[in-house]
Amino acid sequence: MLLKRTFALLIYFCPFILTAQSSIKKHTYADDEIRLAKLTKPVSAEINSNNKLMRKKYDLLNILSDSSAKNKVQQDIDSLFKIREKLESQLTTVQFDFIRNNPSSFLALDGLTMILSKSEELPLYDTIKSLFNNLNKNIQNSTDGRKFKLMLVNKKKSEEGSLAPDFKVRDIDNKEISLSDFRNKKFVLLDFWASWCEPCRDDMPFLKKIYKVYRRKDLEIIGISKDDNLSLWKKAIIQDSIGIWRHISVPLNIQPIDSSAITNKYFVYAIPVKILINRDGIIIGRWTGSGEENIAELKNLLHKDIDN
Repeated sequence: MLLKRTFALLIYFCPFILTAQSSIKKHTYADDEIRLAKLTKPVSAEINSNNKLMRKKYDLLNILSDSSAKNKVQQDIDSLFKIREKLESQLTTVQFDFIRNNPSSFLALDGLTMILSKSEELPLYDTIKSLFNNLNKNIQNSTDGRKFKLMLVNKKKSEEGSLAPDFKVRDIDNKEISLSDFRNKKFVLLDFWASWCEPCRDDMPFLKKIYKVYRRKDLEIIGISKDDNLSLWKKAIIQDSIGIWRHISVPLNIQPIDSSAITNKYFVYAIPVKILINRDGIIIGRWTGSGEENIAELKNLLHKDIDN
């Protein structure tokens, strides 16, 4: 069987995302950007070349009909993914070195924010936290610094093994819904998606099959959309025939009971993301991106924890 793999994020921010800093001279920040760009240029160029080649391979995969030819292209894609992972690691190392050597630069804080937001690896968490604690105290205590501290907390609280953060909002039918409502009753799968997210919608047929099998065995799905267009959101739900489970939209929650965005609580900065929570409210699985590999892991976990 062909393995369909999709990254949630295909755009790499290098150098780091520029944010306005009122307490630092703009030219100093710009100078830091120039220095960082020079340091990251070689590996960034390789990543961009890898991205272009991978897109071409995916385009070719979509038009091929011969299974042998498709398998060959898929093997090429898998090889490109391995190369990409190594390049990402190299880029992160260069960025960490810059941050370590420039503790008084607001660009260092922006860099940590960017790396943390796209990091799925817990080992990086400790390095990121250590680098933040090494930053100038004025930067740590700035508005962006305080926001970053909250990001660190949310990251830790939304990982496997943690107690899932509760929330209370209104669903698509304006009915109140709270995660704690399902405690000791059901397993809950949180599906973070949007109508405009193709990888998100590619997974809907798989989710419907899973829901059909496990809804009678205590599984509930809550679709958490980033849509801010009510008509497009509802249209997608109808088109994909997923109105069989609960749906909420973070931007369109007209009567929010919980002031903290669910996406922040669950550290969702790219979609799709799926989070499986057991009857005790513990996160037992988390997947970023779409594809059969993630779905297979989800099915195996449901089989292990619900059927047994």
